[in-house]
Amino acid sequence: MPLPKPRKGEKKDDFVSRCIADDVIQEEYATQKERIAVCYSLWEQAKKEIKVEITKTDAKNKIVKGIVYSAGYLDTDGETMTKQDVQSACWNFLKTRKENNIDIQHDWKQSGCVVVENYMTEKGDPNFPEDSWIMAVQCTDEIWDKVEKGELNGFSFGGSVEKYPARVLLEVAKEITGKTEPNLNKDIIPEHTHEFLVHCDKHGQIIGGKTGHTDGHRHTVSYGTAVDKNVSHSHRIDLNEDNV
Repeated sequence: MPLPKPRKGEKKDDFVSRCIADDVIQEEYATQKERIAVCYSLWEQAKKEIKVEITKTDAKNKIVKGIVYSAGYLDTDGETMTKQDVQSACWNFLKTRKENNIDIQHDWKQSGCVVVENYMTEKGDPNFPEDSWIMAVQCTDEIWDKVEKGELNGFSFGGSVEKYPARVLLEVAKEITGKTEPNLNKDIIPEHTHEFLVHCDKHGQIIGGKTGHTDGHRHTVSYGTAVDKNVSHSHRIDLNEDNV
């Protein structure tokens, strides 16, 4: 049976209490100390889950491909990982033989899908940003059918992390302008970019934004890592000062 997961809107203490009493946890972990540690780890893992948009597909071989994590980019939690940490996670994924550990909607059950590519990008990659962890997954017929229907349009990873604070001096801008990176799935729509404008609160968190029109379309911006999907594609954005 699968391990418990936090429910939508569930508070941390409520989840941990429910988790400790779960039949699977009670059976698999002998001591209360172990159960508490596992449940806190499950909470942190769920909160660190990162959604990855499928950026390329191969219908003939039923393969989906996308970015797991890009080093140096702020994620939707306002956090980031170093190149060394992302690289270590990427390499350890296969070193520990996890290529079959692909489940659906985090049900903790192997789906039959398998990882067929797992690598870090280098400078000059034509499809993905530098220092990104890329994964390609070959789907079963049943899962591929859901991908084509749009029922499954991304994948995500979760993991226990060690967070540490860093003392930095920040100059917070109310508005940031710049240019997006070229679209990733160039096989769907010709390569192009957009000018963008984002608005930030006093803490530097994005509260909304939009791009200009290119080729008859535009995008909204909800997060600091990419524009929202439109016309079957999106673009990454980098808010670092050197790139805006």
